[in-house]
Amino acid sequence: MDETTSTPADSTPVTGVPSGVPSLPSLEGCMAAVSANETSGIGALGALSGSLKHSCPELAAILQSSAVRTNLDIYKRQDAEAVRQQAGLMQEATWANICLMAAGVASGLVLAITAQPSTPEYAALMTLGLGIVTLALGAAGTFFGYLARDQGRISRWQARRGEAEIARLAVFTTVGDKAAEAGPAVALHGLALVVCHLLNDQRNWLGARALRHRKSSETTSRWGGLANALAFIGGSGAIIVSQVKGSVWIVFAGVVGAAIAAYATNRDALLRDRANADRYEKAQVALDGLAGRTDEVAAQIAAGEPKALVAFTDAVTDLLATEHKQWLEGTAQAEALLSKLDAQLKQLTEKKT
Repeated sequence: MDETTSTPADSTPVTGVPSGVPSLPSLEGCMAAVSANETSGIGALGALSGSLKHSCPELAAILQSSAVRTNLDIYKRQDAEAVRQQAGLMQEATWANICLMAAGVASGLVLAITAQPSTPEYAALMTLGLGIVTLALGAAGTFFGYLARDQGRISRWQARRGEAEIARLAVFTTVGDKAAEAGPAVALHGLALVVCHLLNDQRNWLGARALRHRKSSETTSRWGGLANALAFIGGSGAIIVSQVKGSVWIVFAGVVGAAIAAYATNRDALLRDRANADRYEKAQVALDGLAGRTDEVAAQIAAGEPKALVAFTDAVTDLLATEHKQWLEGTAQAEALLSKLDAQLKQLTEKKT
């Protein structure tokens, strides 16, 4: 009887490869190997080297190399600091914006009370109290704005995020280069790693973040809609005020609407929800196009062109680097927002003094 050779379940014969050359693993098998921990992203690479020692020891050695480990450490450290600075900036700028809105409402109450035809006996005390509250809110807003500026949160956030993203891309560039040098079998595993832990991970992240920004933008729109409604009541109610005594509170709605409108405008400038959602969605579409070329790249690697992995990895990292540059340009608006908040708070304080 003729002896037949069986093909492993996770391998596939390569068309056009001379006889005697062992069959290469399938991309599906490689994807399963690099997804053993059921997590994705750069944070999963540290523990992945252990599970790859049996399926692809060469790739496991690459992940344990000093170049990869150093960049993983840099990413972890800089990413944590970037997240901390971002959270601090958003919290402080948001509180400053809330203080500005509340101070505007308090100022409106003062105007409404003093505009009453017959001022109650306690009106002077209420006016004094609300004036103090307005000044306190203005001071609190100035305090939070000062914290954001003095700590240099914007520049530190940008710098740390930039260093983290450079380290992230360097990890996968190094893996792609070294895996391609190790031959087609290792390159296929390297391709699976790039697809799973960079390409697909970033596609999912961009989609989730775009949805988050869309929802936040809707919240800002609701604030803006409320402001417009109150402004309409305040403006249209001027006729009623001129005819009916004691209806000055209708005009107060317009003052509140103006305060809420300022809050909504500043919130939109701080979070940049629409611009970020648009940018993330476009980047996701571009990555989707690269994901559709995965099988083609795998076929080229299997045909004896492991350098196709390098070209594919460079295409992914270049696209992500471009998206990051656009993000850096957008964050410059946060500096302008803090300056605007400072000017508004200063103007509010000057009116009371």
